[in-house]
Amino acid sequence: MGAAFSGKITDLVGTSRFLQKQNIIIRVMRGVSALSKQGFCEEPRENLLVEEKSVKEGILLKQTSSFQRWKRRYFKLRGRTLYYAKDCKSLIFDEVDLSDASVAETSTKNINNSFTVITPFRKLMLCAESRKEMEDWITALKSVQKWETYEASQFNMEHFSGMHNWYACSHARPTFCNVCREALPGVTSHGLSCEVCKFKAHKRCAVRSTNNCKWTTLASIGNEIIEDEDGVSMPHQWLEGNLPVSAKCVVCDKNCGSVRRLQDWRCLWCKAIVHNSCKEQMGKVCPLGQCRVSIIPPTALNSIDSDGFWKATSGSCASPLLVLVNSKSGDNQGVKFLRKFKQLLNPAQVFDLMNGGPELGLRLFQKFVTFRILVCGGDGSVGWVLSELDKLNLHKQCQLGVLPLGTGNDLARVLGWGGLCDDDAQLLQILEKLERATTKMLDRWSVMTYELPPTNKQSPTVKEDNSHDSPLQVHITQYADSVACHLAKILDSDKHSDVISSAKFLCGTVNDFVAEVGKAYERATENKEEADAMAKK
Repeated sequence: MGAAFSGKITDLVGTSRFLQKQNIIIRVMRGVSALSKQGFCEEPRENLLVEEKSVKEGILLKQTSSFQRWKRRYFKLRGRTLYYAKDCKSLIFDEVDLSDASVAETSTKNINNSFTVITPFRKLMLCAESRKEMEDWITALKSVQKWETYEASQFNMEHFSGMHNWYACSHARPTFCNVCREALPGVTSHGLSCEVCKFKAHKRCAVRSTNNCKWTTLASIGNEIIEDEDGVSMPHQWLEGNLPVSAKCVVCDKNCGSVRRLQDWRCLWCKAIVHNSCKEQMGKVCPLGQCRVSIIPPTALNSIDSDGFWKATSGSCASPLLVLVNSKSGDNQGVKFLRKFKQLLNPAQVFDLMNGGPELGLRLFQKFVTFRILVCGGDGSVGWVLSELDKLNLHKQCQLGVLPLGTGNDLARVLGWGGLCDDDAQLLQILEKLERATTKMLDRWSVMTYELPPTNKQSPTVKEDNSHDSPLQVHITQYADSVACHLAKILDSDKHSDVISSAKFLCGTVNDFVAEVGKAYERATENKEEADAMAKK
């Protein structure tokens, strides 16, 4: 009987090794395979898991329970299950069911690019190498919950899905969950907040929240859209409760909100605040508030054409604002500004330079006749955006402003925007100043340096009648080495300046070489054998 059991285990291990080579994850169910009272082995249930191709996989840091240390683990996302093990060659993977899971960033500034996967039974705190890698994982985890196809190379469409973008935070006053309507726990009301619409939720309630984040396109408005003789109008988008202390109703001018319960409403676009009883007296059309000149209303973005550009269907956005934020600028202060701009404007017009660069936002705005750009970062970020503008030939249809966040902000000082902006509470005033700002022409130029070909002067002590080949052979070797070096630069370098410099030097070298060979050939015509040898060289 023991021999039979041993053979069964051996077969299972052999099968495991074979399946591992076939890139199939093995899931071990604890306690499902054991000896029965009769002495024979029960068949394991669901011991081997054969699933579809991984949605995403890679190395992440996982926080452990021992002194909150971080350990490297290999993660695979397949279907609605997240697997992880010590490395990619491991036979046994632990698993996390994502059917009722939510994903949130772990802090407000989130310097270490960490995020938390929250399920009804456990919490998994993970850390990525960069913010872009973190956002790719968060997008992939959200996509499998909706059974969507995740494409890392495509434009990140999570802003257009209506799903909330959670991050963990604390609050200075009593705050209530918009799902269960109960108070968030602790003295500081710790919970999850949506970075776009400020929807609040317990960690356990986040998965049950409705996908009613801030609208971005005409399709996201749904049945609330207002249609009349003049066309399509923008309605209010209301969010209940958690109002500021000094909130007053725009209808009756009385205090709004409560620290005891979730009550009264706030529009996510025009920021109007009303009582429950005064809400019906408000006009149905939203005026978009103080930033209406810069905002692209969702009603104006109907679709994306085959080239990947927005189609503007309304004349209400004559000069929209494209915001490009470097999230790493100012000791990661850019993350805070990124969230604030999404709250003030349409999230579809705010982009992170660290997640795809400026080309993504510029391509989406390319079909607008005129538009404005606000670059939030240092001089390096501004130069990056200006270079992309030149590549796409958009410098004639846009104007660029600077919000200084980085360390080198000389251009922002020259243009009158100051040396540093570290307070996101001033963004509304900055947007108003940007709307009134005047335009100045800015000259840009490129400085390229390249080496001149060395001058080849023959020594006067060399006799002409018996030393033709020796100096020429040396010159030929020098020319060959120089040509090989600069050809390698042209083929391998990604910098345009290096390629241009090497190309110019290569042309000069070839011209000098041809001239030198011509002179030597003339001298060697008296001897036919030497002339043929020179022609071959």
